[in-house]
Amino acid sequence: MTQAIPESIRQAFERTEHPFHMWEGLQSTPEALATILEPPVQAQIAAAAEALAGVDGVHLLGCGTSYFSGIAGTYAFHALTGIPGAAHNAFEFAAYPPGRLERSAVIAISHTGSTGVALDAVRLAAQRGAVTIGLTDYPDSALAGAVAFPILGGGGREKSLPKTKSYPASLLRHYLLAARVAENRGGAGGEWAHALFRAPELARTVMADSLPLVEEVVAERLPASQVFLIGNGPNVATALEGGLKLQESAQVPAHAWQLEEAMHGPWSIINPGDWVILLAMRGPGLAKAQGLAEALQHIGVNLWVITDEPDAVPGARRVTRLPAGIPELFTPLFAILPLYQFTYLTALALGKRPDCMRLADDRYLRARLALPR
Repeated sequence: MTQAIPESIRQAFERTEHPFHMWEGLQSTPEALATILEPPVQAQIAAAAEALAGVDGVHLLGCGTSYFSGIAGTYAFHALTGIPGAAHNAFEFAAYPPGRLERSAVIAISHTGSTGVALDAVRLAAQRGAVTIGLTDYPDSALAGAVAFPILGGGGREKSLPKTKSYPASLLRHYLLAARVAENRGGAGGEWAHALFRAPELARTVMADSLPLVEEVVAERLPASQVFLIGNGPNVATALEGGLKLQESAQVPAHAWQLEEAMHGPWSIINPGDWVILLAMRGPGLAKAQGLAEALQHIGVNLWVITDEPDAVPGARRVTRLPAGIPELFTPLFAILPLYQFTYLTALALGKRPDCMRLADDRYLRARLALPR
């Protein structure tokens, strides 16, 4: 390489073979989740929940993985608190802010706490009277200092450019915050929070149970050219995050769709032999997901279903079953883990370096450094 690598991303270039930093980050997910359950972070969650008393709406914002975390978080606020929630790309929020922010809360999500457009959005929201909350894994970051209520944790910096453990760690903070608000309003939030304290244990179980099947899927997928990820409800976020990871870590042409939207035209670009990853959880979308699975048999796709449904899904070549009893609201925290394993092992199979996102090629590094920030 001839282009100098900035210090801020240099660690992503350290390794050229397994285990890459991305793998170690994924493997440490249970420990990252455990940091969210420690008393200092629980106190931060309690303080933020008190500040949400009386707000009329919650806006969750971020970019990339952080934005998808916000999408999943809105479902928890809807269902547990009754407070309307909306997820925004941080740039769009700052450029086209919604009205009545003085009666709202804004939750900004950024692993490093340094995303410029997220900081712009938070400062604008504060100026307009919104309660500001920040989810970051860097206690000394600009975001932690810019918001009224930072919620930290997550196990510190991820050395890989594509992030893994910070995504479920941010989801757990969303869920616990919504549960605490529900409890403060006289709801059953305490029961939800108690269930969420099993998250580290469940994450460890999911990763151990799913890995052998994921290894088989990786071997069977090659050399299929396209991967399609389809989800509904809170697992729209899982599909989007899984697609992003395949793109940035393995450079696989991946398409992520909401279940209903997939059936309104996009499905027609699926070719025989392509892999479709269907997130089919027990809930309002399950019957429609099963119907889509049955319809896709006519094309001849390879179908991998991630589900908590004990019964068979039509046409599934492979099935990953999540532990029983997890409310659909919280399944994104666990459903993403097999997709991270799939992404990483696919990158290895293709000879990619998943940590550095193709930036070992000078052309791509120059392009990355030239992107507007």
